[in-house]
Amino acid sequence: MGLGSLRRFDVQANYARVLAIIAVFPLIGSIFLVWRNYHPDVRQIIYAANSYALALLACIGSALLLGGVACILGWNSAGQRINEKQGRSWFGFFVGGAVVTSALILLIAFAMLRLHQKN
Repeated sequence: MGLGSLRRFDVQANYARVLAIIAVFPLIGSIFLVWRNYHPDVRQIIYAANSYALALLACIGSALLLGGVACILGWNSAGQRINEKQGRSWFGFFVGGAVVTSALILLIAFAMLRLHQKN
């Protein structure tokens, strides 16, 4: 059984929904990493190991990639007359867009508030 042709709009809607749901998980991981290391008394995201920055950037990058693809697939398939699954298209579009926006905000916050501690 094949996965379906991406030229069909209902298949695009299914992929948009699934990718949007998957994109939420690395976003939650990056929110956890930023929240855990944010110190409000100095208003900085303090980290000591470079592996923290790599893990955070990997979570943000995967959330951006998956959410962006979900948003594009949802936008492309929404509103098409042939598409019988309009709700899945709009879900992928809006959730993917929200994931991309949130991941960009976290990336900018990390870039502005990071403080690398030397051991």
